[in-house]
Amino acid sequence: MRGPGLAVAALLLAGCATATGPTVVPVQRASDLTTRGAAPATAPATPVAPPPVPAPPPTPTLQPVTENQAFVTVDGAPRYKLGPGDVLEILLATGLTQERQTVVVKANGMVGAAFLEVKVGGLTTDQAADEIRRQLTQFYRQIGVEILVKEYNSKKVTVLGAVAGKVGSFPLKGKLTLLDLLAEVGGPAGNADLERVRIVRQDGPPLTLNLLRLLDDPAVLSFALDANDVVFIPAYGAPSAVPAAAGGTAAGPGTLPEARVFILGEVKSPGAVLFSPNMRLSQALTLVGGPTDVAVLESARIIRGGLQNPLIVEADFRKLVEQGDLREDLALQPNDLIVLPRSSIGNWNAFIAKIRPSLELLTFPLALPVQIKAVTR
Repeated sequence: MRGPGLAVAALLLAGCATATGPTVVPVQRASDLTTRGAAPATAPATPVAPPPVPAPPPTPTLQPVTENQAFVTVDGAPRYKLGPGDVLEILLATGLTQERQTVVVKANGMVGAAFLEVKVGGLTTDQAADEIRRQLTQFYRQIGVEILVKEYNSKKVTVLGAVAGKVGSFPLKGKLTLLDLLAEVGGPAGNADLERVRIVRQDGPPLTLNLLRLLDDPAVLSFALDANDVVFIPAYGAPSAVPAAAGGTAAGPGTLPEARVFILGEVKSPGAVLFSPNMRLSQALTLVGGPTDVAVLESARIIRGGLQNPLIVEADFRKLVEQGDLREDLALQPNDLIVLPRSSIGNWNAFIAKIRPSLELLTFPLALPVQIKAVTR
């Protein structure tokens, strides 16, 4: 769901936005910005209203997962659970003698170790080694057992739809989050609808998640995929239904233009809206329901530009919202990222460095470098 307080709020609360002495930058007047392409405040261009953007479905309440079919948490760390089809290398050490065995976990979860059959299905490698050792100690005075997984074949997760890389099934090698999976497939495609990611589970109802809340919602960030999950990332303008089977056809390119504007932080419905010619800041804010009561309007900024030369554009959002000052109603550009924080940001370089990895992975049109050039008004 488009919940309030996206990436910005959570990161600010975490301490990434402490005022550490902002860099002094040249001040450019409104007249300077006019020469840079912004329409004069006295004669703003008539905005063209973009098509309405439907709200994403509500995001389900997610609980932290410490164990599922793929992993179990042991001493605070997730450990892979062995299953049928996994290929294991077992090292048996008796005194000065070592023996290596390569075995496949059978359908009943059993493996052959020395001359015994031992059940290891559902156990971690350490637990399986302990179980084999326990059963062999009746025949050996001293024995050491180590287990290494050579091939992960028992559990898979499938990704379909608008991704930058290859769709299909991937081995589940333990705890795998949605962020991890996106990294494996090269991130979402440019036309991916990240507000309506669909997950079909073998057991339980399907889920619809809004990945634009990934940074401010720990439950979404740490959401763990399970065995046989199917993740479907729809494309803008394409049908949002999930294929009935993992072998279904991925969604084709969407019909929605890739030009969008992103509004994050303290607005009522954070997310992406369509960019339209002559679009202005007030129009974008209106499309997402306007600022929340806790937004620090004086610290709001527009992050603009591509990979090579991104800019931070400063506007007085309070004058625009509360006084209707058209001098602050800047003309927007495709792929602008509008940030309304919950508390003041003193060092924007540090702030962007904190959020940059996740923004890059989600392939926002702004893949921001750590050092940026600030443009003030």
